[in-house]
Amino acid sequence: MEIKLIKYWKVELFEEPKITASVINGILPIEERRPFLTGYSNTQFDLRKAVINGEEFITLCCDPGSLHTRSVRISRIHEFKCTPIYESDDTFQEAAKPLMKWLVENVHPHHQAIVTSSHAELRESQIVAKTDEFLKG
Repeated sequence: MEIKLIKYWKVELFEEPKITASVINGILPIEERRPFLTGYSNTQFDLRKAVINGEEFITLCCDPGSLHTRSVRISRIHEFKCTPIYESDDTFQEAAKPLMKWLVENVHPHHQAIVTSSHAELRESQIVAKTDEFLKG
């Protein structure tokens, strides 16, 4: 199982749906609800805890990592959705790029580099023999 670190939370806030008494509403499908505000937070938002703690407003960043914020009165929120945004793990790609660049600039395209934590080997790949006959199994 891979452990992912949560970078921030995307918080979508929804108002109470407006009820209109009309014959057309019964015939036409209900359109998809859209949030009235989408913001970002470093902590997961919990509406119940905010109400219990007596908070009147929720403050969210407009963009991830931004200092610009918006505040909304909690009584306006009917529903909310918190989505975790995970950190991307590009460390392997970042570590491999210098070796790949060196291979492109200095050796034939059919060469291979095999790197382990204690050994590095450059192979020319001129003759290769593959067989599965010795595998147990």
